[in-house]
Amino acid sequence: MNSFATLALVYAIFTIVSSALLYASFRKKMDDSVVYFLISDFCMASTCVILVLTNIQYIANSPFILGLSNFTSLAAEVGIMFSMLSLSNKLDKKWSFAAFLFMAFIAACIELLRQQVGLHTTVLVMAFLYTTLFAITFYICKFRIPEPLASNQFVRIFTLFELGMVLYGFVRILGAFAASPVTLRFEPNNLAVIIFSIYIVMGAFRYMSYIGLRITWVDPERPTQNRLNEPLLRVIEEKDRLLSGLIASNRVIGISTLASSLSHQLSQPLTAIALRADTTRRSLVREGKDPGMIASLDEISHQSTKLAELVQNLRRLFSSKSVEYAPIHLQKMIDEILEIVNPSLASKKIVLHKNFRDDPVVYGDSIQLQQVLINVLNNAIDALDSCKTSDKLISIGLFANDKLVTIEIKDNGSGIHETLLPTIFDLYKTTKEGGLGVGLWLCKSIMESHHGNITAFNVPSGGAIFRIEMPVHPNSN
Repeated sequence: MNSFATLALVYAIFTIVSSALLYASFRKKMDDSVVYFLISDFCMASTCVILVLTNIQYIANSPFILGLSNFTSLAAEVGIMFSMLSLSNKLDKKWSFAAFLFMAFIAACIELLRQQVGLHTTVLVMAFLYTTLFAITFYICKFRIPEPLASNQFVRIFTLFELGMVLYGFVRILGAFAASPVTLRFEPNNLAVIIFSIYIVMGAFRYMSYIGLRITWVDPERPTQNRLNEPLLRVIEEKDRLLSGLIASNRVIGISTLASSLSHQLSQPLTAIALRADTTRRSLVREGKDPGMIASLDEISHQSTKLAELVQNLRRLFSSKSVEYAPIHLQKMIDEILEIVNPSLASKKIVLHKNFRDDPVVYGDSIQLQQVLINVLNNAIDALDSCKTSDKLISIGLFANDKLVTIEIKDNGSGIHETLLPTIFDLYKTTKEGGLGVGLWLCKSIMESHHGNITAFNVPSGGAIFRIEMPVHPNSN
């Protein structure tokens, strides 16, 4: 057995064992990515077995065997490509089926034309096909995998090794122009053994990177538990329970700061109702036909409606129901929140300016998004209340483009201290006396769960801006 046959046998054993371990880890919980990866492993093991058998001359290098080997090696890279592409995308299986059929057609054509075009051209075409597949997979890993998956360390490592495969492909292309072309059959020379050894190393590390990815990442939209990610899923579930509890607790804490002013605000419509009712009663007693009676009844209706809407908003905000994602019109949601904070604004003589350029629709949980706005507005109110600015102003802007919604809440207070700014969203970071340092951390967590972001920065002219960004609902148009 020559050295090349030994390398192919070692890689075949590694591929068979690794695919068996992968299958045993997922079993009946395999997603499309795992299925494609196992198909790739099967094809690569088949290629290596054929290479071993032909190099020890157990079977002859017939056109059928050569074509089968070329197909399985190309199909192995197609499987890797679709495995990475389907990590965060639901793909129609007809495309992968078509790709495998196309590789079979190419392999057949190469064998049919091998005698006419010669060995150099055949090796060059195969090297070009490999390099193309490597490059496509690298492009998918680098540019098509969305956040936060793209930030996973093992995805980055896999991408790095896929770039190495691209470079390996270029070496294969250059080897086709040598006097004795670099080929993995027909008594391969020492250069071919070295090149194939590089391929084996790259392939092994690609596999380990993929396993590391499946251990450290769970698709939030399609979570599947297996032996690899079971500990991670338990941690995520515990985190979600903790986060839900903190959100519920912080919701009460955030609203409690408005309690005193709310009681005053509620007393006003109640007093007006009582006064107008008394006026109506007096008019009825006199049995007169004073037009003011109608006006009084209208006022009663108006104030009652206003009170009912306010109570309804509060009831929704304090609701302890589970998370429910649905399309949300942001203008309406923000107006409901402003109705609640208006008493605090009025009592502290803060002017609110609204700048709603658009009325975008987002997809999320309205209670959690309201909690974010409540926290940020409370911080702005507290900042203005503690500063000596005479003309206190909070402005809230709502803007949108085709992909992104932006909410900006700006105040003209003293701003955020420069030492606090980099860590303002960290847990237990607070400048308030008696504060828990949970509110802004919760805001950050909520926005990340909505595939959005929240940032804070100071305005050179004075004050701070909190910017909230999240995707536009794809079906809003």
